Amino acid sequence: MTSPTLAERRLETYRRLLTISQTLTSTLDLLTLLEVIVNAARDLTDTEATSILLLDQKTGQLYFEAVTGSKSEEIRRVVVPPTSLAGWVARVGEVQIINDVQKDDRFYAQSDERTGFQTRSLIAVPMKVKERIIGVLEAINPVDGRTFDDDDVDVLTTLSAQAAIAIENARLFQQSDLISEMVHELRTPLTSIVAYSELLLRQAVEPEMAQEFIETIYQEALNLSNMTNAFLELSRLQSGRVRFQMAPVAIGELIEEIAALLRPQLDRLNLTFNVQLPDPPIRVIGDRERLRQVIVNLASNAIKYNRPNGSVLIKVTPPDAGQYVTLSVSDTGRGIPAKDLPHIFEKFYRVADSEGYAQGTGLGLNIVRQIVEAHGSHVEVDSEVDRGTTFRFTLKAAR
Repeated sequence: MTSPTLAERRLETYRRLLTISQTLTSTLDLLTLLEVIVNAARDLTDTEATSILLLDQKTGQLYFEAVTGSKSEEIRRVVVPPTSLAGWVARVGEVQIINDVQKDDRFYAQSDERTGFQTRSLIAVPMKVKERIIGVLEAINPVDGRTFDDDDVDVLTTLSAQAAIAIENARLFQQSDLISEMVHELRTPLTSIVAYSELLLRQAVEPEMAQEFIETIYQEALNLSNMTNAFLELSRLQSGRVRFQMAPVAIGELIEEIAALLRPQLDRLNLTFNVQLPDPPIRVIGDRERLRQVIVNLASNAIKYNRPNGSVLIKVTPPDAGQYVTLSVSDTGRGIPAKDLPHIFEKFYRVADSEGYAQGTGLGLNIVRQIVEAHGSHVEVDSEVDRGTTFRFTLKAAR
């Protein structure tokens, strides 16, 4: 059987591009879309790895958003400098090929250091929407040892043009979908504020009842403020505008800081607070402020939904085989019913108490999940009604 000619190979490549284009237009889920694009780029160029870097239009920062390979989470959301090759392509808007990265000062070696991958050659193509650059598509190391050529440029340029439009559409849909959800959730506190304000405007309201109405208005306004702040944070996370500054974090020191912050709430409710940390102290790889946000959120929930004279435990286990640390937050509260467990990380989902009243914004755990997943992990939860709840996740130990 004869080998296919160059023309036949090109025809087959463009047939595959057409199929991929149909796939890209069939989904509006951004994460699914990014995965399809990097896998398609790898297959079409027959390379060892591919990546998508997106440009933050507000800050101008360029960051990894999707990467193929087992170590992809090590550099996801990591910002690359404008002096890097990808930074140059995003700024100038031209395709660049480096068939020996060691001979080009623009090569960003820290990405290899984070993943243990060895880049020998790469091609970087700008992703444009109406001449506006939104990111860079890269392919790394042809598997057969060849060098990148014009055919690779044509294929990746075509794919990047289709991918850029698909990503922009997914972002717009995601934003509008989140806004519609938010507007729906804002109606309840706004309706209460308007209704009680109208009642207060009536002259016949007794002082005691007026005080009760004012307290209700204050509480609903507070809920509105909390919900708005959570919504903005969620919007930043989903749009990719949050930049994770990964570095070694002394996890014990961070937890002690959080314990001091939460002490007044614990004392007010007469709750016992325990911390179990490894000896000697350890460090993990993560964004310190985002990890603080996760632990504060989980610990605050453990306090809020606990029982009088109950307890809260934050526990850090030693690294498993020297690689991963498990962090857990446990309480002795009323627990989460089995029917609610599959939904607790969904946006705006709230577990009702024994009287049918749901507290909080319904966004905190969704934000926790997204931050933990950005650290290459996932949140697990165990709970039993009237016994308590435990949330846990893993973090990579620092060397």
